[in-house]
Amino acid sequence: MNVPESDLISPEQCDQEQIARRYDNRTGFDLVSYKEVGLPVYKITVQALTQIRKPIPPIEEYVLKAIHAGLFSEQDIAGFLGLELSILREAMIELRLNENIDLIAPEDSAMQVWKLTKKGERTLKEAQIIVPEERSFTINFDGLLRYVRWYGRLETNLLRPRDLRQQGMMKIPAFPAKPPELSDIKLTDVDRIISQAEKERKKPRSRERDLLGLKAIERKERFFQPALALIYKAKDRDEVQIAFAIDGRLSSEHEQAFARANGVKKLRILENLKDSEFKKLAEDILGREFVAQAPLAEVEDIKDKVASVRATIETTRQTIERTQTDHEKKELEQQLQAANQEIEKLQAQLNAFPSRWLGVYEHRPLLEQALRDSQERLLIISPWIRANATNKWLIQQLEELLKRGVNVFIGYGLGEDDNQKTRDKKAEKAIEKLNQQYDNFCLKRLGDTHAKILISDSKFAVVTSFNWLSFKGDPKRTFRDERGTLVFDSQKIKELFDKEMKRFSA
Repeated sequence: MNVPESDLISPEQCDQEQIARRYDNRTGFDLVSYKEVGLPVYKITVQALTQIRKPIPPIEEYVLKAIHAGLFSEQDIAGFLGLELSILREAMIELRLNENIDLIAPEDSAMQVWKLTKKGERTLKEAQIIVPEERSFTINFDGLLRYVRWYGRLETNLLRPRDLRQQGMMKIPAFPAKPPELSDIKLTDVDRIISQAEKERKKPRSRERDLLGLKAIERKERFFQPALALIYKAKDRDEVQIAFAIDGRLSSEHEQAFARANGVKKLRILENLKDSEFKKLAEDILGREFVAQAPLAEVEDIKDKVASVRATIETTRQTIERTQTDHEKKELEQQLQAANQEIEKLQAQLNAFPSRWLGVYEHRPLLEQALRDSQERLLIISPWIRANATNKWLIQQLEELLKRGVNVFIGYGLGEDDNQKTRDKKAEKAIEKLNQQYDNFCLKRLGDTHAKILISDSKFAVVTSFNWLSFKGDPKRTFRDERGTLVFDSQKIKELFDKEMKRFSA
């Protein structure tokens, strides 16, 4: 059958889960969501005044000019140039050491005076023929950090606004929102970036050039640097922290800049997290009494231990990267293996409870497990069908289940779908085709799927705000608390399944 062209399971999505899992270790905070975002970058073309680097510093050049003009004593030269004698003497000592000047007694005079040597005359001539010239340079200005940055190999990843929209990524605005002016750009930063660019390209400047000043900004273009935003909510108070992982590593600079700009308040992140409170959702769907029975203290204690071990794993990984000797590396790898085994033991303890809260990065592995291992029935409730999640692998797994006689129920739809693209329509049609081919498949547009549900046989059920068939959801929506509730209690799973079946038969 024809299905949307796509990788089996997006490596990008796997990377995001690994990053989220790795950094779920912030003391006193829960990782409640993560989302692909674009951090603001301005690509700027600046007009600069430059000159080929002169053979001597400016003070020494003007001393040579003064001597060439007929000033022979230190006092006369210092007075003419407006310099203190101590500064002048330093310059003249340097000029003499380099054999540019010397003390010479003119004919018919017993007193020595300063004169240019042959070398000094050549040095002055070379300095005089160098004139400033205007040149244009393209640099990147970080919209959060508010200074010029060197991106190196990551510059090729910068996205235009339209690319951001096409990939369903949320835009982090610049703070302040206005583009940079010339006064925001430091000359020393631009000079450093130009040097780094030449070094990176392994193409040294043919002639050494000094940057004298910045004259104007010729062009400004908006770009965005891809990042993974990690949203942490305090366990015992209304506080939110946002971290940004760039190329898999946390950027403390961007986190601090976002906090200084009061980004959490400006983007109304705390309010949106309250609106999407996953515990209230669980109570509405599963019942307050059942949710109240969840062993919160025990679960939190185990999850804190898991977070601590993960922090140790991350530190060990970084140490391995810096380790030089094979013996040390082997010892660290053994420690890493022991830590991973400890994680597995703690995870088994978590899964022994009748129900527990589900980490945001645990959803997709559970979906994959349900698609592989369901034997009798599989139920999925999700608002949107998107090609990024409903890909070739998922379609194939659904068909394998159907061929084995597993009953599959998919309910979707949440109002009008204005963001559906061509690839998304193909994904929806691929599922509709399965519905036409197999009698044991029931696909229904419910129109109201705020609660997202996954049920695999009587083994487990999940009630969450995570979009099972659309990992990215709506890029226009701000951050949501995408944790969920994992249920192992067979009676509660049956009740939930029966309740949802009424919607399919309505």
